[in-house]
Amino acid sequence: VFKGSDFSGANISSGGLNRAEFANCRLGGTDFNTTSLHDVTFRGCKLDMANFRAGDLRRVVFIDCTLIEADFIGAQLHDVSFESCTLERVAFAQAKCKNVDFRTSELYELSGWSSLKGSTIDQVQLASAAPYLAHELGITIK
Repeated sequence: VFKGSDFSGANISSGGLNRAEFANCRLGGTDFNTTSLHDVTFRGCKLDMANFRAGDLRRVVFIDCTLIEADFIGAQLHDVSFESCTLERVAFAQAKCKNVDFRTSELYELSGWSSLKGSTIDQVQLASAAPYLAHELGITIK
């Protein structure tokens, strides 16, 4: 368990974290590239520009976190939930999702919507996501 720690800019790439919790930590710019995160909880953390690219996230929970410009490109997300989080300009291109829940979070300008098959959003999120989904599917709205 890490409480109130500052991991900003830390390089944790190609590693593994199992049964860990980060509470009220600063993780801006942290590199989790190709890292396996299993049974990990991020609670009240700031994860702006964090890199989860090509990572393997299983049973990971983000609670009350801020993720601005975070990168999940090519990541595998299984049983991952974002609870009461703010996700802004987060990239999900080529991600593989299974049982990913965004329902209680605020979603702004996400990219890679077509890679979020296997995710759950609510009706309000769908209304704001519709233009991005249409754009990624090549649908013109006039």
